[in-house]
Amino acid sequence: MTLSTALFIFAAQLLAYLVKGLIGFGNPLISAPILSMGLDNVVITPGTLLLDCPVNAWITWKNRHSFQWRKILPLLAANFCGVIPGTLLLRFSMPWVIKTVLGVVVVLLGLEMATRSLRPVKPDRKDRPWLRLAVSAFSGVCAGLFGINMFIVAYLQRTARDYSEFKGSMCFLFFGENAVRVVTYLVTDLFTGPVLLFALASVPAAVLAMGLAAWLGPRLEEEKLQKGAIVLFLLGGVSIIVKSVVFHTKAQEKETPLRASLHICICQSAMYSRTR
Repeated sequence: MTLSTALFIFAAQLLAYLVKGLIGFGNPLISAPILSMGLDNVVITPGTLLLDCPVNAWITWKNRHSFQWRKILPLLAANFCGVIPGTLLLRFSMPWVIKTVLGVVVVLLGLEMATRSLRPVKPDRKDRPWLRLAVSAFSGVCAGLFGINMFIVAYLQRTARDYSEFKGSMCFLFFGENAVRVVTYLVTDLFTGPVLLFALASVPAAVLAMGLAAWLGPRLEEEKLQKGAIVLFLLGGVSIIVKSVVFHTKAQEKETPLRASLHICICQSAMYSRTR
């Protein structure tokens, strides 16, 4: 790993964990689009997990009395079912496809968060267990692929009775999903040397970001922080979509003349063999 790459990782993770420290969640949505401009998700996602796991474990312990076991355990099980196929897609899918899907996921989530206050809330809405489980499973797939388990968070924000229940439920789900992903990544050999170097470069950024968040938090309004995070989500998603598609198109343009030349050479060789 070069010094410039380490500084790039440090800067991206510093911003991401600063947002997490101030708002409480969302660091993968900040770091993944930025880091994807120079690194593959097969390095970013496992490397970030090594930091997220202890952080979420600590937050879960602090809020262990806030969540409801009977409501959360089925969601956790459905989330686990999504993590495994998501991890397999991370290992075997094409990098540009993963980055494009990541950008779409981030943009959709950012739009959902930005327009949430404009939609009326129905006080008599019914809880749909099948929808809750489906959202949790799909969120697990996104977690396995991108390290972003935020769709279930968006759902919990609608169904939780108060902020304490939401925060406790969210942290418990994150911790459980993190633990499953650690085991899954170990089995599939995703914790490679570059991943460990990535995590090592990220540790100082995370520690510094948490310290800054503790100092800045009381001085900033939560509503402004959330709006700023939404803007970053949208810009990051659009950026990664454009870059992944453009780079893939350029790569194909470079390969096309080479393939044509190779095809001509093969045809000429075949004709020469026939004449002989």
